[in-house]
Amino acid sequence: MNTAIITIPSLIHFLNMMQNHMKLCGYSSGTVKAYLGQTQAFIRFNRPVNLQNITEQDIKNHLDHLVESGFSRSTIDQATKAMEIFYYELFGRQLNLSGFKRPRKARPAPIVLTPNEVYQITCHTKTIRNRLMIELAYSAGLRVSELVEVKVEHLNLDRLMLHVPGLDGKKRTTFFSKHLKDSLGRQVGAKNTSQYLFPSERGGALTTRAVAKFFKKSLIASGLKKLATPHSLRQSFLNSRFNQEADPVALQNTLDRRETFSPSPDSKKAA
Repeated sequence: MNTAIITIPSLIHFLNMMQNHMKLCGYSSGTVKAYLGQTQAFIRFNRPVNLQNITEQDIKNHLDHLVESGFSRSTIDQATKAMEIFYYELFGRQLNLSGFKRPRKARPAPIVLTPNEVYQITCHTKTIRNRLMIELAYSAGLRVSELVEVKVEHLNLDRLMLHVPGLDGKKRTTFFSKHLKDSLGRQVGAKNTSQYLFPSERGGALTTRAVAKFFKKSLIASGLKKLATPHSLRQSFLNSRFNQEADPVALQNTLDRRETFSPSPDSKKAA
């Protein structure tokens, strides 16, 4: 997009005023430059003789043109924000864009791990607790926010069930591999039913950031090149359920290879 300065004295004065106001509002220099570029692109598109003659419909037409031209959602959002600032500076009131439809944001394809890749990651965790968290998240299809909130009372080891407390009081029940039963039993240990299964050092819930941190370290140590995150475990679980060609016992067979795991000296702290 060409952002050359338009050489109309009155317009240059207005753009300078708009630039100064954005700087006073704390916008970064890069953001100010981008918004000014979007504003100049609109003016070139509309070619107004007098700025005061610009209407909200003119702005909508310009934004619709950007959408029809195939610009990304981020570019449309940038142009929209620029137009809101431009309109307010020009008329002193909020821009009404009702009826304008932005394109949907493109969602990146989920990162899916195979059972062997999950196993490879778990083999490079530093503690038994961290390995068990990864395995449980994958086996039961847990979100990271759900994993850190699991308490002893949510487990039913005999029935291999996990009661997952959800948002707004909504609960669901999921199942985990039988090969995790003994490890989960040891993790429960002497904890009472109201305690977290994977507590922090202070006894409260771990943060999702802490899980992401140790998962990333294990991923790097494993040598895998996929940009996986803890959420990839749930995506992989869902993929294994919906993929008709997937072996339904592949996960259990993977988790059964526990005897090859050599715990680090820190593993005793996990219980």
